[in-house]
Amino acid sequence: MTDQEIRCALLKYVYDEKKAGKKFAMAVLDRIIGDYDVDTERVRSILKSLGKEGLLKDGTAGAGVASADKEITEKGIREYREKCSENKGD
Repeated sequence: MTDQEIRCALLKYVYDEKKAGKKFAMAVLDRIIGDYDVDTERVRSILKSLGKEGLLKDGTAGAGVASADKEITEKGIREYREKCSENKGD
């Protein structure tokens, strides 16, 4: 998988969870590693860059923040729709 494909897989998973009505996607790193059999450090690095770019942010549950859980931002949704969605505007 290319880095761009991993970026899209991360954005798609978090976007789909939001679309399904969930506030945030749980255990994002584990989900992508398990589903696509890619290197943990590589996915962790890409996940971190998505956060720095403002596309994803840590999920918040009650008073706590879980770094393994992610929320997609409006910017992340636009990025997903423009660069990753098969049906542009999905």
